[in-house]
Amino acid sequence: MIPAPESLGENMSSSSPMRISIGPNSPLLGKLAGILLFSFLCGCVGLDDDQPSHQALSLEIRTEMARCIDAQRSAEEQFAAQAQQLSDQGQQLSDITAKLDALKASPQEIPESEVPVAPVCAAVASTPGKMLVGRRESVWLEDFQLSLPARVDTGAETASLDARNIELFERDSDDWVRFDIVHPESGEAISLERAVVRKARIVQASSEQAERRPVIRLGIVVGSVRQQAEFTLSNRSHLDYQVLIGRNILSDVMIVDVSQTNIAPPVGVPGSPGVSEPP
Repeated sequence: MIPAPESLGENMSSSSPMRISIGPNSPLLGKLAGILLFSFLCGCVGLDDDQPSHQALSLEIRTEMARCIDAQRSAEEQFAAQAQQLSDQGQQLSDITAKLDALKASPQEIPESEVPVAPVCAAVASTPGKMLVGRRESVWLEDFQLSLPARVDTGAETASLDARNIELFERDSDDWVRFDIVHPESGEAISLERAVVRKARIVQASSEQAERRPVIRLGIVVGSVRQQAEFTLSNRSHLDYQVLIGRNILSDVMIVDVSQTNIAPPVGVPGSPGVSEPP
């Protein structure tokens, strides 16, 4: 109960402290309750307004982190696949290099069993003025007085002879060559010296670098045809035949039937009946 103004004035003028008494039905109590209720509701509204904002921000952060993790995992998988691909390509390159090195180390002629065999045309077999020879023939080398087995190769431009211990030297300011050939039966080395006609530039299928070989002239008899022909000198010990007959010997005088062997007339000694020289 609030005292009357007069009493309030008296109390204020007196030395005792002022006291305010609020009863259950006091208007002041109602006002205070209203203020407290309004403040509480405003605080709740502020909390409710901030909560959705915090949740949205947290969800966005978690989504972005998940996206970054997925991108990192995908990049790692791509790097691993590229590393494996590079490793496979490196292995393939090593295999190819090893095969090329093996081919360079041991070049070989095509085995006769792999040479395609074609039937003889009647027009070729009956060509007048030309001798028919097979893919393999025996030839007579006049300079050695020796018969050697030879392979006939229409793809080779110049004939070739198996020569060992090849040594170039000068004689009277001219280029000469000293070399040996191996006797096919006894294995004996037969030495010979001949003037060098020229040097041929040869590129093997198994090598990228060209090789320069000395070229000499030798007397050769194939069947009934005798001629002086050029031969390149090279070590053919890894091949099956000591002599290779090229187009320089075949041209205009011989026809090749690759389906047959040793079909030329028997080799005759030059000067004997039946042996002729090309025109």
